Amino acid sequence: MNVLKWLNEHFEEAIMVFLLAAISCVMMAQIIARSFFASMPWPEEFSRYCYIWTVFLSLGYTIRKKNMLKVAILMDLLPRKLRRSIEIIVNFIMLAIFAILFRYSIIYTGKVKVSGQISPAMHLPMWIMYMSTVVGFALAVIRMIQETVFNIKNFNKGVETTLEATIKEAKQEVEATGRDFVERTGFTGGDI
Repeated sequence: MNVLKWLNEHFEEAIMVFLLAAISCVMMAQIIARSFFASMPWPEEFSRYCYIWTVFLSLGYTIRKKNMLKVAILMDLLPRKLRRSIEIIVNFIMLAIFAILFRYSIIYTGKVKVSGQISPAMHLPMWIMYMSTVVGFALAVIRMIQETVFNIKNFNKGVETTLEATIKEAKQEVEATGRDFVERTGFTGGDI
């Protein structure tokens, strides 16, 4: 059960961190190679493809973190039940959109696979690149279902406003930074 919990909480971000680290390493190797030896033909393409995978994986991540672009200030002014109702309606609309995009991404990726197209520098089958859309939209559908179920289960519970969430997050950051500072320096403020 711990593995499923970890996957639920960190799946997208773990892959995104790996991909962004891979981009950094490969581009650094390209800079070194270009400076001292000869330029490699594939790092730019590799980095572009990793970045595209990162973008599509971030769909599920932003839904899970509740960071989707929205006008929350207006929602904060509404009564709690009306706000939850609107959130659920928006969740169903977004779920439908992601499901449609998922369906068409499968169709288009299948067409690319049948065409046998390969990438110019790395000579990888292009359907691997287009799988980023399938995986990204699938994760978005899963995360949107989770978000909808959460909003339905917690329909009558209080809703945290944008201002409250921002203040809470700021306090957590300040506390974490303070703990790190004390651990590194041993300075607690009582030494003054």
